[in-house]
Amino acid sequence: MKKTVTFVVLTALLILLSYFSLNVGNYSVAPKKVLAMLGNRLFNTEMPQTDNYEEVVVFDLRLPRMLMVIMVGAALAVSGGVSQGVFRNPLVSPFVLGISAGASFGAAVAIVFFGHIAYSIDILAGLGGLVAVLAAFAIARRPDGYMPRLSLVLAGVIVSSLFTSLVGIIKYVADVETQLPAITFWMMGGFGNIDWGSLDYVIYLIPISIVLMIVFAWQLNVLAMGDREASFLGMNIKFWKSFYLFLSVAAVGMCVARSGVIGWVGLVIPHISRAVGGPDHKTMLPLSALLGAIFLLVADNISRTITTGDIPVGIITSIIGAPFFIYYLRKKETAVWN
Repeated sequence: MKKTVTFVVLTALLILLSYFSLNVGNYSVAPKKVLAMLGNRLFNTEMPQTDNYEEVVVFDLRLPRMLMVIMVGAALAVSGGVSQGVFRNPLVSPFVLGISAGASFGAAVAIVFFGHIAYSIDILAGLGGLVAVLAAFAIARRPDGYMPRLSLVLAGVIVSSLFTSLVGIIKYVADVETQLPAITFWMMGGFGNIDWGSLDYVIYLIPISIVLMIVFAWQLNVLAMGDREASFLGMNIKFWKSFYLFLSVAAVGMCVARSGVIGWVGLVIPHISRAVGGPDHKTMLPLSALLGAIFLLVADNISRTITTGDIPVGIITSIIGAPFFIYYLRKKETAVWN
């Protein structure tokens, strides 16, 4: 009963925040007008006279941006929870494992060398993320197959540092008038350039990857017991780890290709979800999806309203996420590294 109430409350909060996102910004639109425009589009109800510019702002600018923010927030949070479950490490996330850095390198290469090829950013960002997480996995793993928590985190730091350096090389050879500004702004993470064209195939594939990770969440509960115990229960460990790794990297790669690098969501949100709903992945992952979408919507609304410009949302998530990480390390000072 308590979990049901939690899901209902969070879903209602997400709907309210989504509606609020269509109202706020440098050009504010009255809530009644937004509601009337939505009713007219969805149910063909009568709509009072409105400025055409208001409709453009709501439906062509804010609505696709809001949908992308929700998908990216949910995908990053669920991918973070999956990564922590697969590696049995509460300190890993797509950002910490180097997936984001690898995807950034792939996207930077695409911007500079393959900008004329359709979907080059998406493909190379996904490949870069996959190479990064495999490299971190190989560095951290001992010959006996054991991966200490600290080793995996440090391996992620090493891989992230390497790919960040490679991105620096790409920026050095990039065109200073067009390519370099695009890479720099994209590295900070944001949704300022999102339109309906940006949603193309990701509006289907990102939700599908999220749903698949949630539907098979019970397998993560078995993996969390340890490889030996999971083997005794008849689980194909290599298949399920590869399955989750593929979905996580694919989701993060699509997110990075569309919104740039947005950190901390995949690290912070799963911990909050566990605190709210417990460690069961069948509950934790859906909660992470809702909380991730809510968290990123709040951050994006702040980035759009705090100044007259559009602050990259990655800056906002870092400001919020870093203090939480410090708090978590202080709270789990000894146990977290064992």
